[in-house]
Amino acid sequence: MADVAKILSLVAEGKLSAAEADEILAALNARSAEAPAEPATQAASSNQPQKTTHLRIEVTDGGRHVVNLRVPINIAGWANAFLPGLSEQDSDRIRGAAASGARGTILDITDDDGSRVLITSE
Repeated sequence: MADVAKILSLVAEGKLSAAEADEILAALNARSAEAPAEPATQAASSNQPQKTTHLRIEVTDGGRHVVNLRVPINIAGWANAFLPGLSEQDSDRIRGAAASGARGTILDITDDDGSRVLITSE
């Protein structure tokens, strides 16, 4: 987890791009899982739908868009632990969606004043 925090810190400081961090985190994740990588030719010939690679996070405050982020899924899975204000249930939904690779709406919370948090997988 210390490696993840350091990588996220480097992204926040502008020393790493999100894409570079995504590659590093993917490599760390693959190494920790000790799973053999799927050959590129086999992945390309598969008829399965593409798995999600990014999360889209949109926040509206009183009808005004204040956040619109597209985050690589490898970063999103670990960054989820650093997001304040999410319930454990919402955090579990985000982690579950990231692990499953399913595309679509993960979380859609709307308040009476038009404030909204929308998290989708792409």
